[in-house]
Amino acid sequence: MTLTIQLLVLVVLAIYAKAGAVALKRPISDFYIAGALVPAVFNGMAIAASFVTILAFAGLAGALAQGWEGGTAVLLGGAGGLVLSAFLLAPYLRKFGGYTIPDFLGERFGGTGLRPLAVVAVIACSFPALVLALSGVALIAMRVFTVDAGTGLALGVAMLLLCSFAGGMRSATQTQIAQYVVLLAASLGALAILLWQHGTWVPELSASALDDAVSRLKLETFAAEDPVNRFALVFCLAAGTASLPHLLMRGFTARSVGEARMSFLLALPFAAVLCLAAPAYLPLFGQAPADSSDIVSVISSGLIAIGGITACLALGSGLVLAIANALSYDIYYRTLHLTAPTGRRLLVARTAIVLVAGLAAAAALSLPVTMIKLTGAAFSLAASAFLPALLLGIWWKRATGEAALAGMLAGLGVCLYYMLAPRYIPFAFYETSSFLSNATQEQAANYAALRQTYYLADPAARDAALAAWEETARSVANWWDVARDFAALFAVPIGFLVTVGASLFTTAPSRDVQNFVAELRKPAST
Repeated sequence: MTLTIQLLVLVVLAIYAKAGAVALKRPISDFYIAGALVPAVFNGMAIAASFVTILAFAGLAGALAQGWEGGTAVLLGGAGGLVLSAFLLAPYLRKFGGYTIPDFLGERFGGTGLRPLAVVAVIACSFPALVLALSGVALIAMRVFTVDAGTGLALGVAMLLLCSFAGGMRSATQTQIAQYVVLLAASLGALAILLWQHGTWVPELSASALDDAVSRLKLETFAAEDPVNRFALVFCLAAGTASLPHLLMRGFTARSVGEARMSFLLALPFAAVLCLAAPAYLPLFGQAPADSSDIVSVISSGLIAIGGITACLALGSGLVLAIANALSYDIYYRTLHLTAPTGRRLLVARTAIVLVAGLAAAAALSLPVTMIKLTGAAFSLAASAFLPALLLGIWWKRATGEAALAGMLAGLGVCLYYMLAPRYIPFAFYETSSFLSNATQEQAANYAALRQTYYLADPAARDAALAAWEETARSVANWWDVARDFAALFAVPIGFLVTVGASLFTTAPSRDVQNFVAELRKPAST
């Protein structure tokens, strides 16, 4: 049985290796944006393949903890982000004709600080998710090939390089198209077996298995059990999905402005089909009992393994390129070495891919829990850093470079403050913004009493008093009880306000910049 599953997985990996195998000597535009020649249908498949996995990370908690209501909130947020990209962002990024999101921001706003800050933001919102994708590949490889964690991660890195190293975006695009087809076939096949075995395509979920799945993957935040946090979840997913660099850069690969828009719109039904087949993967969490038929078990296990590895590789190849392209193009070429020849630029780009993948594997091995927790913050970090600058950069001529830099810093600052301060400095956070907390009068009085107890306690009893005070402080250190991972609910509006306000108090952009913005929004057939 194990040998059969191994052979099935190896055959699929050989397909991906063949799809990613392209000539090493390529035009630079082919490496970064696949020559801007990807048809909308194929681009939509690639977007759906790389989008569905990270959406599933949030959707698992919502669907498991809140049933269809929770899953619907996640799907609405993700779909809203794709629609926002399709109509307000992707076509105009394609009209710009660059290679990366930091490249657009650097060209639109100028200055020396915005481009490096954008690269840092790309890394912050992409690297933890890349670690998660590699960890997923490694876990499945460990089960299929019976290897240890280190070997599993090494296999994950090797698989990832097969999908992206040779041709960059060209390789990733071809493999992601193949991965979408394989993922769809594997998911539908596994779902059909699930239906045949159990008479339903959604098996019963035991409470213990549900709690274990949410706990192991650190998904408690995305459960969003109350209306405030459910709204915050939808907002952060929509704003974050529209701002994720590894998705937005697919707009650069489209053949035309119109096809860039259509790529994101087509990704909606493509992703929806995969989401409908998601129950096929519930056996990974032990909810579905095993069937007595060996051949059925082999096929089902093989399809689930293939689908899981495929989904993680599709996400990982997009993320590794988003980071590596930003480092090699925006830092090495645009910032440090504008005269670098094409051959050296390609060498640096491929080296960056290897280094980023290697660092992600090291992080997965040494800091797995931390990286999983940080992945939950990816949507808020991306939205806080990029959404105000991108939307105002495209749709408001008056937005200035100084204001965009200030808005990005303010958005990231508020986002990180709300994520970190309630945990690490809960006393200062609560006492400076207690009027925004959801603390009841009883909780506020208890906090004050514990604070007084701490200051009046004997030295020997202070540690215990501090622990009780700190626990209470963390429970009330919030704004309107919004979960920390949903910090974008506050950070994005702050980013918009700071950018608009600072733009009105700084010198207007030059006529050339304003013409550049006007040109972006002109209708174009190519």
